[in-house]
Order: sequence, then structure tokens, then C-alpha cells
Amino acid sequence: MKDSFLKLRIVDEDYTKFRKVCEGKGKTMSEVLRSFIDSYSNGDNLILLDVDRNTLKDSAALCKEKEVKFDELIKFLLEKAFKNKDHLKIKK
Repeated sequence: MKDSFLKLRIVDEDYTKFRKVCEGKGKTMSEVLRSFIDSYSNGDNLILLDVDRNTLKDSAALCKEKEVKFDELIKFLLEKAFKNKDHLKIKK
């Protein structure tokens, strides 16, 4: 399959900030944008997750194993969180 290229205009400050955030999370700008494009193109309810590569990789493998869409996994987890909100503790 032949790759296509996307040329995009963006304010210098936004470019620099985006690049630094991506680098800080161990991701390339292209990886983040491809993830966004894939999710948006598939009509998924877009949620940009602030998680590392291994967590995303493991989540994708789980979805494949269970034959569910990624957004279905997120909805499942959110429903569980709301049902157990009184016991939910988030580590920061």
C-alpha cells in the first residue's frame, strides 16, 4: 500500500508545544496524528488517551482477542467506574 502525505499549516508555538508533549510521552507527532485520523475516520467517539505505548498496545491486543472495538472497551470501563464510583481511587 502506498503512503500518502499530509501537509498542514500550524502556528509555530502550537507545533513546538505539540512536538514537546509527544516527545515527553515517547510518541512521535505522526503516531499521535495517525491514531487520531484512524479513530476519527472509523466514526469512533474520539478519546485521546494519555497512556504509554505498551498500554495502548496491550489494549489493542485485548480488543482483538475479545473481538470488540476500542470504543466499546472504553465504554465498558467507564460504566464499571461509574457503578463503583464510591470505591474508585485514582493514583496521580
